[in-house]
Amino acid sequence: MPARIGALTARSVIDGVEVVDAPEERIHRAGDGVGMVATAVGIALILVLSVYAHATTEGVTTDVQDITQVLNSILQWAVEFLMSLATMIVPVVVLVSLLIYRQPRLALDGAIAAVLGFAAGFGAIILLDALGETAVVRGLSVTVDGNLTPSVSTFAVAVAALLTTVGPRSRRPILSVSWNLLWVGLATEVLTGRATLPGMVVTVLLGRLVGQCVRYVSGVTTDRASGRSLVEGIRKAGLDPTRIVRVRDISDPENPTVRLVTGTVDDDVAAPGLAPAGARLDPISDPTAVALERQGGNRVYAVYSVGASRWDAIVLDGDRQVVGALAQTWRALRLRGMDRRSVVSLRQAAERAALLNYAAAAAGVRTPQMIGIGQADDSMILLQNHPAGLRSIRDMRPAEVTDASLEEAWCQLNKAHEAGLAHRAITSDCVLFGSEGGKDQTVWLIGWDNGDVASSELARRLDITQMLATLALRVGAERAVRSAATVLDAETLASVAPLLQPIALPGATRAEAKGHKDVMDELRQALLDLLPQAALTEPFSLVRFGWRTALIALLALIAVWVVLTNINFAGIVDAVRSANPWWMAGAFGLAMTTYLGAGMAMNGFSPVRLRLRDTVLVQVAASFVALAAPGAVGPAALNLRLLYKKRVKTSVAVASVALVQISLLVTTLLLMAGVSLITGNSGVLGRVPGTAVMAVLAVLAALGALLTVPPVRQWLWLKIGPTLTQVWPRLVWILGQPRRLLLGLAGNVLQTVGYVAAFWASLEAFGQGAIPLINVTLIYLVGNAAGSAVPVPGGLGAVEIALTTGLIGAGIPTAVAAPIAVLFRALTYWARVPLGWISWRYLQKREIL
Repeated sequence: MPARIGALTARSVIDGVEVVDAPEERIHRAGDGVGMVATAVGIALILVLSVYAHATTEGVTTDVQDITQVLNSILQWAVEFLMSLATMIVPVVVLVSLLIYRQPRLALDGAIAAVLGFAAGFGAIILLDALGETAVVRGLSVTVDGNLTPSVSTFAVAVAALLTTVGPRSRRPILSVSWNLLWVGLATEVLTGRATLPGMVVTVLLGRLVGQCVRYVSGVTTDRASGRSLVEGIRKAGLDPTRIVRVRDISDPENPTVRLVTGTVDDDVAAPGLAPAGARLDPISDPTAVALERQGGNRVYAVYSVGASRWDAIVLDGDRQVVGALAQTWRALRLRGMDRRSVVSLRQAAERAALLNYAAAAAGVRTPQMIGIGQADDSMILLQNHPAGLRSIRDMRPAEVTDASLEEAWCQLNKAHEAGLAHRAITSDCVLFGSEGGKDQTVWLIGWDNGDVASSELARRLDITQMLATLALRVGAERAVRSAATVLDAETLASVAPLLQPIALPGATRAEAKGHKDVMDELRQALLDLLPQAALTEPFSLVRFGWRTALIALLALIAVWVVLTNINFAGIVDAVRSANPWWMAGAFGLAMTTYLGAGMAMNGFSPVRLRLRDTVLVQVAASFVALAAPGAVGPAALNLRLLYKKRVKTSVAVASVALVQISLLVTTLLLMAGVSLITGNSGVLGRVPGTAVMAVLAVLAALGALLTVPPVRQWLWLKIGPTLTQVWPRLVWILGQPRRLLLGLAGNVLQTVGYVAAFWASLEAFGQGAIPLINVTLIYLVGNAAGSAVPVPGGLGAVEIALTTGLIGAGIPTAVAAPIAVLFRALTYWARVPLGWISWRYLQKREIL
């Protein structure tokens, strides 16, 4: 949403052009905040390099010192002169120049930054002496009379902070010269051995960090085009204006109200500082221009030329590009189908917006025609025609939107898609309705700034999703879907069903949907009522990862790092060298039988007839998918995809795959009980202390007591009820098919036995096969459960830790337990990845997956 701009009190006449604008205000630039983070990260990296690459940085410093060893006596006076010039004269010259140019506020900010920079440098030296690690101190210090002296210059930090605060070096020649003097002075200090290379870089970065903090907190004067530069920019775009008026949304209670119909200002609604009561005032809150402002968040001006012609000027400001680029990059990384062509400059953003506007107009889409582009200061100005008499669907009542208008909206979007264009950000302010003969007959699509030419099918499907949500929020899901069906074919409309997710919508639409949280469910139901085949469409996850996944992955990496730094690798290498290769080969062969077992189980519980070869190959392909999917998620996802390809309904497919997982768990538990009864040995379970058993029983009793509370039972049913509701009909069906039931159970048994046997063979490879079978089974099952519980690809780290811990608990030395776990995982996980990739490619080529 665009920022609120308050009353339009800045009214002036420039070269015969009347300009009505909001007064200039100091802004907190997002670029300064990003710079603070980047600078802090840079300081951290330099400190790390000074520790772990100390030999390299020290060598570079020594090399440059050796080169100038002969000239050291000559450079001695040069260093003192340059540093005095850079740290004493430069600040005075810069501050005086700012006062001459009548910028006392900026001069004050610079002086404050210099003082804070000096304090930060002094504090850094104190912290380095008191708390710094020896390696860090050595990397940032020079030896003077046998003692280490930090090479962070407090005066240089102050100067760097001052220069950063007063603006970029390209703004004034004095700033460029000052930065050059500072760098040359610091470089000569390194050459003469008075400072280290890391110390010099940290000095400058620390000063920049302080300066960026001052700029962000105090705010800066904007470099946006305004006043004379705005007039000149519009002239560069090809128009000679007579009047330029800022557009703003009068629905904002903080803005003054201006009458739209008559274009006059009354006594009781006059905006302060604009015009006296009864004076003629052109409308500055035209609904079309307001929609332009709201949909893009950019400044919009109503521009009038000779003959009272009206135009719209959209101003793109450079200081807003940083946040937009970061948000776009984050969405592209986190979401599928959201990747766009990178925009690295303000000019590129303007050129892209113009290209999309021209392409949309050429495709026959009703959109304002681009007239020209101009540049002024740190802004790009897009000048376009002003389509009068339009209103966004956001400002209309449901009864005002006719079915013919809805159909026309889909026609406009379809024209763009037929030309290969995608909008990518359809909101209620992008769909404008016009009137002809008193009826809503024309529809315009605006806001093509973020669109794509030669777009992907997914991007166009997302457009349809966004248009459906936009229309449904105004006229209801049923009318939105019915209007789409009059223009789009059934297959295209059905393909949108998996994308009806809030994350697929622009931020403005998601905010609007907060008052109607069921809109996506209503759209999905309306789509299924109209097109039942939409239920067969494969689900599609737009989210690659979330914050929770990123946090868990980080914790997993930390856990792996801790484990790796505490493992006795020498003992592991000795143990692996002594392993029996024949038992290793046997373990790999036994692990391969699990593919057949998993394929049999899938065949048995499938609602349709499947070829055993295909299901086995799907399980092999799951070994490759496991590189990017947690635990048992990979096989389950591929099994679902296989059933979707066989045109099985989503609910039935999900229930069938869930039944496979549940039956595997039940079969495994029954196998454990059977092994315990046959061998007469309960293994490590028999050594569980009585207090632990009592604790478990107490927990079970507490859970049973909680189930007597109605709210708890309701909450539990909400969690497991949908799954049970789906699985129960499939369970009843499979119980009536004894042959399929036996095939599925036999596959589960073979799968579990195969893994347990492979684990036992891994133990035999290290001469540890004397462990009771019940212990082997239990240790494997605990390790496998850990891999499924931790949401990291393939259970990496969690399985190895759980297996190693279980083996140590069974009496195997740590130096042998770790290699056994690593060997088992290498044979049953890593060694099978190439086979999975081959199977994956084959199944995709045959269109089985």
